[in-house]
Amino acid sequence: TIDVYNPLQRPGRKALDTLVIKFVYSASDGSIHSVQQETRYIHSQSNGGGRNTMPKSFNVEYVWIEEADVDLDSGVFTLFAAVLLIAMLGMLDICCGNNGSDGNGDTSATTSKASSSDGFAKRL
Repeated sequence: TIDVYNPLQRPGRKALDTLVIKFVYSASDGSIHSVQQETRYIHSQSNGGGRNTMPKSFNVEYVWIEEADVDLDSGVFTLFAAVLLIAMLGMLDICCGNNGSDGNGDTSATTSKASSSDGFAKRL
């Protein structure tokens, strides 16, 4: 919603000169995404008797801003490529990596864990 001009909300000794209404829309389907307002004031003029004269009218400007289109296909392709690359790196690490050893050739810790978990499963 856009507020209507209200003389009680204006700054002191200023009169409304221009009301600018901005519409942001999509060029692909023509839908309006947002509406914004901007008010511009001018100093009111004195008529000599100490009273300020207010203008009898003000301008309304409509500004249409075209929002840039978003290319969803390239975003989906980039996401797919990133997931594929991470998956391939994970598979490469599992296949050619350290295979569960700590680097010094001692794999007794992993075998004892496997045997203890097998024993636990047999007791159930």
